[in-house]
Formats: sequence, C-alpha cells, structure tokens
Amino acid sequence: MEAAAARATWTRLWEKADPGAAALGLQMALAGMAAFFFAQVLRLEFPAWSVFTVIMVLLAQYVGAIQEKAVLRMAGTIVGGMLGYLATGGWQQSPVVYLTATFLITAFSVAMFSQSRAPYAFLLTGLTYIVISSNSQTHPDKAWIYALARVEEVFIGIVASLVVQSTVFPRYANEDFRRLLSGTLGELADASPAAAARFAERHTGLDAAMRDFPSRAVALRNLLRFGARESTEFRTHLGRHSETITQLTRASNILRSLELVDPAPEPYRSDLAAAVREAGAQLREGWLTLRDRGQLSAEWRQRVHESVAGLQQRLLVLRSDPQARALAPALVGSTSIHLLSLAELRETLIEIDDLWRNPPVEPPKTEALALAPAWPDRFWIRLGLRAGLATTVALFLENWLSPPGGPMMVLATMMFTALNALTPEGSGDQRAFSYVVSLTAVLAATFLLLIVGTPLLASYAVLNILLATWLFLLGYWVHDRGGITAPLQFSFLLLIGILSLNAQDPVSVQKIAGLFFGLANGLLISAVAQRVLWPVLPQHQLQSSLAVYLRTVAAALPDSLDTLPVWQRMRLGLFPSLARKLIANMRGPAFPPAEMAALDEYVITLRRLVGEIALCAGRLLHSLPPAMQPVAEPAVSRIKKLIHEGLLELADAFEAARPPRDMRPEIDRMLQEWNDCSQSLRSAILAESSSPELGVRILGLCGRYRAALTLLRSANEEARRLHLDEYLCDVQL
Repeated sequence: MEAAAARATWTRLWEKADPGAAALGLQMALAGMAAFFFAQVLRLEFPAWSVFTVIMVLLAQYVGAIQEKAVLRMAGTIVGGMLGYLATGGWQQSPVVYLTATFLITAFSVAMFSQSRAPYAFLLTGLTYIVISSNSQTHPDKAWIYALARVEEVFIGIVASLVVQSTVFPRYANEDFRRLLSGTLGELADASPAAAARFAERHTGLDAAMRDFPSRAVALRNLLRFGARESTEFRTHLGRHSETITQLTRASNILRSLELVDPAPEPYRSDLAAAVREAGAQLREGWLTLRDRGQLSAEWRQRVHESVAGLQQRLLVLRSDPQARALAPALVGSTSIHLLSLAELRETLIEIDDLWRNPPVEPPKTEALALAPAWPDRFWIRLGLRAGLATTVALFLENWLSPPGGPMMVLATMMFTALNALTPEGSGDQRAFSYVVSLTAVLAATFLLLIVGTPLLASYAVLNILLATWLFLLGYWVHDRGGITAPLQFSFLLLIGILSLNAQDPVSVQKIAGLFFGLANGLLISAVAQRVLWPVLPQHQLQSSLAVYLRTVAAALPDSLDTLPVWQRMRLGLFPSLARKLIANMRGPAFPPAEMAALDEYVITLRRLVGEIALCAGRLLHSLPPAMQPVAEPAVSRIKKLIHEGLLELADAFEAARPPRDMRPEIDRMLQEWNDCSQSLRSAILAESSSPELGVRILGLCGRYRAALTLLRSANEEARRLHLDEYLCDVQL
C-alpha cells in the first residue's frame, strides 16, 4: 500500500509537470554553467555578470527572439559602458553634474523601454551605466576597466545563450502561435453550432463553449507582442498573425453578441430553424478543418453556397407572410442579427483560410514597429523619472556614506523601481513594503547559511550544483508567467550576489554582509520611491486604463476600430483580462465583496459594448444603396454622437471617481428614433425588392446599433450604482 501510494504521488507530480518550463529551466542551467565556466577559464574579473546576461537573454525563450535580443543587449552594453566610463571618469568629482547626468540617463533609458524602436537596447544602456558608475566610485580613473569587463562578460553570456537555446529543446514562436491558434479554432468549432441553435432556443450552452476563449485570445496577443518585438523570424509572419487575431476577435465578438439576442420570432423560427442548424454544422466542419491545418475544400465552399442560396429563397417567401410583415422592428432586428452573424462567421472563416493559403509577406518596418507606441506615454515618463531619481539617490548614498554592498544597492534600486510596477499579476507597487519585510527575512536566512556554508562554494562541484539547480528552478518559475515579478528579480540578483563572493578566495563576513545590506537597502530605497512617487496601484491603474479604453473606442467610432494602430487594438483586446486582474488585487477593507462583484460586472458590460461597437461602427452607411442613405444618415449620425458622448461620459466619470450623469432618457429617445429609422429602412427594402442578403445585412446592423444603445444604457446604470470615491483614490499607505 505504501509503495502504491508513493507511485500515485509521483504520478500526480509528473502529470502536473510542465515540459516547456522544464526545457527553459534546463536551457538556463546549461547556458549559465557554460558562461560561468568560460568566464573563469578566460580569467575574466566578474564571471557573475555573464550568468546575469544568460538569465536576461533567455527570458526571450524563442529562437529568433534571442538573436535580436542578444544584439540589442550588446549594443546597449557598449553604449552604456562608454557613457559610464566618460561620466565617472570625467565628472565624478563634480557631484552636481555627475548626479544630474545619472538621473537623465537612467530616466531616459527606462522611459524609452516602452517604445517600439529597440526598447531593450535603451534599458541596457541605463543598466550598464549604473553598473559601471556604482562599481567605479572609489577608483573613477579605472572606470574603463569595469566597462571593458562588462562588455566581455556580456559577450560570453550571449554566446552561451545562443548556442544552448538553439540546440537544446529549441522553441519557436511561430509553432507556439499555430498551437494556440489550433486550440482557439477548436473552441470556435464548438461554439458555432451552439450559436446557431440560439435561433430557436435560448439556452444552448454558448457561454460554456466560449469559456476559455478570453484566456486563449490573451495568450495569442501576448505572443504577438513579445514575439514580434524581438524575433526576426516571427516578424516575417507579423501581418498574417495580426490579421488572424483580428479575425478571431471578430468571430468572438459575433458569437458573444448572440448571448444577449432573443430567439427569432415566428414564423421565422419554425421555417428557418433547420437551415440555420445546418449552417452551424457547416461552420463547425470548417473550423475543425482549419484546426487540423487543412484548407477549406471547394466541395465545402459549394455546399455553403447552396445552403445560403436555399436560406435566401426561404426569406423571399417569408416576405409575403402577413405575420412576418407585422413584426416590430426590434423583433425583425433580432432575426436579422442571427442570420447576419452566420454570414459573418462564414466570411471570417474563409478570410482566415485565404490568409493561411498564401505565404507570408514581411510587413514594412512601420507595421512591424506598430506593436508599441512610437514614444513613451505619461505612465512611462513618470516611471522613468521615478527610477532616475531613486537610482540617483542610491548612487549619492553610496558615494557619501560608502555603505556595505553599495554597487548591489544601486543596481537593485534601479531594477526594482523600474520593473516592479510591471508585475504580470497586476499588483503594481502595492506590495512594495511587504516585499521589504519578506525578502529581507529571506536575506537574513541566506546570510546565516552563507556564513556557515561559504567554504563549500570553494568546491567547483558544489558551486555548479548550486548554480544549475538555482537556474533550473528560476527558468521553470518564469516560464509562461507573462513578465518578471519582484520575487523573481530578487532571486536572480541574490544568485548573482552569491556568485560574486568568489569562494575561491577567503570570503569575509564583511563581504557577505555587503550582499545582505546591498539588496536590503536597494529594496528599501525602491519601496519608498515606489509608494511615494506616482505609486502604481491596482485601483489607479484601473482608473486610468479604463478611461483610456473608452476614449480610444470613442475616438475610433466615426470609422471603425480596425483603423486603429495594431498596438492600440492589442491594448483594447487585453484590457478586459487586465481589468479583472486589477479588480482582484484591489481586495481589502475599502473594497467590499459586493462592490467587487458590481465592478467586475461593469467591466463585462463594457467589453460587450465595445464588441457591439466593433461589429457595427462604420458599416451601415457603406452597406446602404444610394436611395436609402438619406433615410438613415441623420439617424446614424445622431446615434454615433450619442454613443460617443456616452463613452466619454463614462470615461470622465470613472477617472474622476464619480457617478456619470443619467443618460437613460436620452438613450430611450434615441432607441425610439432608431426603431422608426429601422422601420423606414425595412419598408424601403420591401418596396425595392432588395435581395435577402442585403436586407439581412442592413437590418442586422440596425439591430446591432440597437444592442449597442441598450448596452450603453446598462453601463450607465451600473456605473451610477458604483461607489468609486470610496476606493479608487485610496493609496493604501
């Protein structure tokens, strides 16, 4: 029984293991040991820097990504080393000039990390400058030695990373994209028949079928963002990949829009239900074909064409049915939304198939850079100023007080202040002081262990076991986390500090204390800067990002959301998942569970509203024949204006932590006006005997505008019930 229990335990552990994470951990372990070995063989002075390079470079994870990241790291290291040598050697004796230069270089490099042109090189410029400056305080005339050593160590780390990452379980961004795409297509295959069944019945399992789609979409967008910013190979497929995500998002919006649409009324329900179910089955077959890396056959396209023709013929017959002609505009609109959704899903399916039939064409440089803004925004400018000020203070303290572990203190201050706010969990700077306490306790335990166990590190066998184990666990931990957390930063800085002790020579208690106080003081200085200077807290992030989300949609409303740059469309797609993370991190005494649930529901309503806007904005007038445009143009202009005003009112109110003004009377009047406009368009369609395809498109888009108005009304009501002033402005000091 004991043996069986032990086997069951190991089986469960093995099933929970992540092969991708284990592969990254193995790559880090092998590359780290190789870089450390060759740095010692070549008698380089700071071999720990080569291990630090391995960790940072291998975070890219993908073949192709690591190559470009290595080039950018080398370029940033050379520029930062030259700046550090020139500033320290020339201005170290002029504190005002020297510290001003440190502030400007650090602030600029951190702020430019957010833009689209070689962001990693900018960050490494500031980071290398700080390493050279902090290590040269006692001997500024020898700053060139540290600059040269830094370049040599980085080069060794880059070569080791390139060799290991390309030969040991290489991972390719394009293959991961295709794998994620297959899972998403499979989910659409399950959702399409459920969506078609809603034509005749309300509860079809559509919600359950779309359960995992948001997380899959987020994974695809994150892969597009990180892969395209760093991987040359992935960038050649950027146009096709970004368009694929656009089409998948459109399909998701179409399916989710049906969640709020009632089943079709009679006589449409009875007469068309079988044909609609057949269309859902055909869609499922098409999605599954693409999922299995096939192509839509000519036979499938012919069957779809015949089904559409039969459905349109039935619609022509129903036009003469008195019961159908007597239906209210809202009921005709819901029927048209169902039929239009099926047509748009077919169009999306065929467009994705056409995208993947042709070889990718490398996009122009301007499109490749469109995954990030051209210049830092206010958030990143503040982050840069904060990091620059905190780092300058740390360098001043090192120069003035000469505390133990001064270089480590300055490096830790810059990294924690610049990167901790970007933690993927969405907590931002919220836990800065908590980390000071918890991580300092870890440091204290490490301090005691090092005093006892440092002699063991003089053994190369023990040192390599420690290095390999630490790097493997580090790689396993960071895999698929979506970013660098504060504990992760602390862990690899602690490893670098331990390696820097160099146990081949006698290690004094003072050197171990330097590691302890360097990291502890860096944590403390960065925590003070994080919480005092523009703290990045979940409630503040939600407050600003939700306002930007709504204003971006409002700005694109006159045309369509497809006209936005790629990076803005990605931010729109990622916002709902980010917002729910931020809401979860706001949990506390000032944020009761009932309010948390209400705010979460409000974000879901906004996501649905934006989805409806994406499906109808800029499309109705283009679909109308010239004779019908004068009928609809005034009403379309007024409805767009009202939605625009409603979005801006919601954005302004949330940013000011106040309830929005009550827009329900205006929306109700617009709904009545829109019903009249829809009825006029329907009469014109019947009078001119327009094709059923055109009629479905026009009335379906009318129904979607009506749905957008209804969701705007719901969002306004929900926002007025929130108590934003009780928690959005809380700094939680």
